[in-house]
Amino acid sequence: MAAKPALLPTILAAALVAVFLASASAANGTTRGCYSHLFTFGNSLIDTGNFIHYSTAPGPVARSPYGETFFHHPTGRWSDGRLIVDFIVDRLGFPHWPPYLEGKSKDDFHYGANFAVASGTALNQLLFKKKHLNVAQITPYSLGVQIVWFKKVLAMLASTEQERKAIMARSLFMVGEFGGNDYLHPLFQNKTLEWVRPLVPRVVRSIARSVEALIELGATTVYVPGLFPLGCLPRLLFLFRAGGAGDHDPATGCLRSLNEGLTVPHNRLLVDRLAQLRAAHPGVTIAYADYYAEVLALVAAPARSGFDAGAALSACCGGGGPYNGNFTVHCTEPGAVQCPDPSNHLSWDGLHMTEAAYRIMARGILDGPFADPPILSRCNS
Repeated sequence: MAAKPALLPTILAAALVAVFLASASAANGTTRGCYSHLFTFGNSLIDTGNFIHYSTAPGPVARSPYGETFFHHPTGRWSDGRLIVDFIVDRLGFPHWPPYLEGKSKDDFHYGANFAVASGTALNQLLFKKKHLNVAQITPYSLGVQIVWFKKVLAMLASTEQERKAIMARSLFMVGEFGGNDYLHPLFQNKTLEWVRPLVPRVVRSIARSVEALIELGATTVYVPGLFPLGCLPRLLFLFRAGGAGDHDPATGCLRSLNEGLTVPHNRLLVDRLAQLRAAHPGVTIAYADYYAEVLALVAAPARSGFDAGAALSACCGGGGPYNGNFTVHCTEPGAVQCPDPSNHLSWDGLHMTEAAYRIMARGILDGPFADPPILSRCNS
């Protein structure tokens, strides 16, 4: 049974302890052999370089201090260092796992590929144009396009249907997180929550259709993350700072309207739709990854995980102002305010997490308890 997206802070804190207990008991080394390939679809939360490979003006992600913690230079990752997928790849023992647009031949995709693109959406760009949104900041490489890219790679890896089915059966798929950008792009263009909420069923349908497409191709192990708690993002806390203190959850300081009015409904609908897919495909593992509970646990009890208790809702690198969330000044621009140690912060730039936060989140879905079954349960059985 998939985890429910909304939990009380005390339960979240207990669950966070379980992450460390599980990871402490897990092997420190890699787990090569349980999956032959990893294929991921998503946005800037897991984009490892696709955006900077196609964009003629990639912006701040191509400049320091992005990438400073682990790589010591910008790599196209929207963080100070590694992302959730980097930690997954490391645990799976894959020596080379490229962003799709970096690959040139079959050999480049020997262990799979990452199709995620920064600003990626579940809905396509045309829909947003029809709704009279400015799509200049919305990549044309939506989830549907990323699935088309995957089909090209699959055809490159195997020439017969039998070979393709064999690859699909041995591979691990991650579809998402999707939905965040579908909602953030309108909100950043001054649309209201009432305008955004009707998008939720359409977004979830798009995610479900893509999961079904992968299953029809032979996928047997698919993980689908839910949304982060959008109401805890420093940039949104800054954007809606004039909304009144009554909208803030007293336990976390996050915006209840964004969490309870948008994120939780999205995650509940996604959980329900995945349950339907599970019933229709009993031989397939379709697991919900509870990013909502993971991040809310960290926000509710940051010190428990080694983070600065006073900076749980503040960006490490941002444009100043409340929550260091002023998004008129980018992290890489003059006037930006950067914390001395990103490992003490949850949020890197107000929209994306730090490597330290991603490391903990990766453990939660690799070893449990924020994915049921955990990704590595297949490796340990």
